[in-house]
Amino acid sequence: MAEEFDIFLSYQNSDHKWANGLVRALAEKNLRVWHEATEIEAGDSFIEDIEEGLHNSAYFVVVITPESVGSNWIAAELGAALAMKKPLIPIVSKDTRPELLPGPIRRRKWLAMEDPNVVAEEIAKRVSVNTNRFRSGKDESTLCAAN
Repeated sequence: MAEEFDIFLSYQNSDHKWANGLVRALAEKNLRVWHEATEIEAGDSFIEDIEEGLHNSAYFVVVITPESVGSNWIAAELGAALAMKKPLIPIVSKDTRPELLPGPIRRRKWLAMEDPNVVAEEIAKRVSVNTNRFRSGKDESTLCAAN
């Protein structure tokens, strides 16, 4: 079954302005993004919608900042994405201390949280490369491994 979304975007609400800029930049690259602000409606179950969004997304992109490091929601979404073996693309703010990063993030190369257009360009490259490798028969699960 083909995924409805290219990317599931996980972020702390305090980072919504930056995240909205990233969503716009990714849309300009023709990438379909699951974004809680547009996918969860009044009265919806957060847990059910997030689970469905993860299942229907090809990649998991998580934004990590000092504010999000302790977020139970970020941890739950990260754990669920890893359990589903979703390729992980972390974005980490420059003011986040590496020793505070969750282990699965710390063991990977991450993108710096800078201009959303620059980050979107990097994500688009990785998604395109990984999609092409997967279609060529290579194992997608090894593509986002730590360097």
